[in-house]
Amino acid sequence: MTSSDAGAPSTVGAPRYLVLLLAAFTSLVVLTTDVYLPVLPQLSADLGVSDAVAAATVSMVLIGIAAGQIVVGPLSDAVGRRGPLLLGTLAYALTHVLSAIAPNGPALLTARALAGLATAAVVVTARAVVADVFHGPGSARAYATLGAVMAIAPVVAPVLGGLLANVMSWRGMFLVLAGLALVLAAVGWRALPETLPPDRRVPPHLGAVLADLGSVLRIRRFLAYVAVIAAFGALLFGYIGASSFVLQEQFDLGPTAYSLVFAANSVGIFVLSNVSRHLVSRVEPGTLLGVGHLVSLVGVVLLGLGVGASLLWLVLLGLLLAVSALGLIMPAAQALGMAEAPGRAGSASGVIGISQFTVGAIASPLAGLGGSAWSFVAVLAAGAVAGPVLLRLLLHGTRPTTSLERS
Repeated sequence: MTSSDAGAPSTVGAPRYLVLLLAAFTSLVVLTTDVYLPVLPQLSADLGVSDAVAAATVSMVLIGIAAGQIVVGPLSDAVGRRGPLLLGTLAYALTHVLSAIAPNGPALLTARALAGLATAAVVVTARAVVADVFHGPGSARAYATLGAVMAIAPVVAPVLGGLLANVMSWRGMFLVLAGLALVLAAVGWRALPETLPPDRRVPPHLGAVLADLGSVLRIRRFLAYVAVIAAFGALLFGYIGASSFVLQEQFDLGPTAYSLVFAANSVGIFVLSNVSRHLVSRVEPGTLLGVGHLVSLVGVVLLGLGVGASLLWLVLLGLLLAVSALGLIMPAAQALGMAEAPGRAGSASGVIGISQFTVGAIASPLAGLGGSAWSFVAVLAAGAVAGPVLLRLLLHGTRPTTSLERS
């Protein structure tokens, strides 16, 4: 959308329920990994595999999500959004049935990788639908709503998993997720509109799809916001991957106390996502992004001071600020980035997704390197610093091209 579109309406033919429906689809990303975390030991014993193999079932999902987005995103620019989203949801259900009946470790790992690919189709297409339909402040508000759901889901999912563990095995949990996906597919079949009309699609052949993807990768301002999202993917996944070891082993928090800390930080993201959603009609996304960067930088400084002084309260305060800042950063960066690639929302969404998950997959083990709290601090600090630095470098010498960001 060019600056001449500043007076355009914030939504184009959007049903009032669309964002909530997309949020329900997006929540599958968290549910597919977090719900069965409480029963990983049971899974390991039932299949006769090591704890490492059981934990790798989660990693396989994340790998599938990262790889699938760069494929399905550009494809949806050629065939539309409704088909990939509904087929992805049905594939999600099928792969969770396969997970439930897996007879051994290798079969389960394969099923979980396929589940990740299906999940990727859901999340990348949902993000593209937002770009198709919402413009101006409406897009940042929609992304903030999706971000709020993604923030609160990690709090709800393990609790749901714990409740289900009282009445069923890990196989039953996969069947519950399959059933949930089928319900969403049925609702989507009736309620989800096609948001990319044929006259806005790229030709449905490989050359055109690859050219579409290549054109997105040449948009410098888009890459600036991708860099922000990837940098804070490092912060988020570094936090998820290593915070339990740092807080439990070096600051003597028990499992219950750690769960409460994790929940509090997720609620922090949820709160700031809602703040962003309400402010975006009065405050430009670029400003919210800058505030988010400042909050995260203050957070990692406090985190480093807390680790150096062995002060748990300061560590927890630093983590709360650093992690909660994602509620301001991610919606603004996604809205600004997607607006830089009009007509190529699928490809843009795929690049954003694979960048975030790939960098996150690298950052997670680095944050726990050597069991040192300073590795944890270094990775979170790198993410918090790299975001604004790369943004400034890549935007330097370019001119704003969207009504979301005016000079």
